[in-house]
Amino acid sequence: MELANLGLVLKFAIIVIIYLIIFFALRIMYKDIRNIGKRTNRTIGLEIIKKGDNSILRNGALIPITNELTIGRNENNILVLNDLYVSSFHAKIYLKNTDYIIEDNKSTNGTFVNDKRILKTILKNGDEIKIGTALFKVIG
Repeated sequence: MELANLGLVLKFAIIVIIYLIIFFALRIMYKDIRNIGKRTNRTIGLEIIKKGDNSILRNGALIPITNELTIGRNENNILVLNDLYVSSFHAKIYLKNTDYIIEDNKSTNGTFVNDKRILKTILKNGDEIKIGTALFKVIG
């Protein structure tokens, strides 16, 4: 008789485990559905306003930014500028939470946003970025 009771207890234990799995799966789905409106997959880009001394760039072209964009004269950057006023690793733009941040990498001639020299700042739509002789506008 003890084996029959043990089999019954195991059946109930399996049923309880299955219900717990279903409960936690539904809870995870509910949280995902509730947070759909809060997620932002915001992407931005840089429009080239003035290419300056950079023969590689074309006025009016767009440079998309996903997670990170490194800018400088060195070929290991994502955006390479062949400008004498640009440092090897001049600046970078990166995504932090929902904001895009531009950070100057201690460049000699500085990075300017809206004609103000910056070390680090949050980018907004319409901001103008000056690096060397090039001028970019934030779009998005």
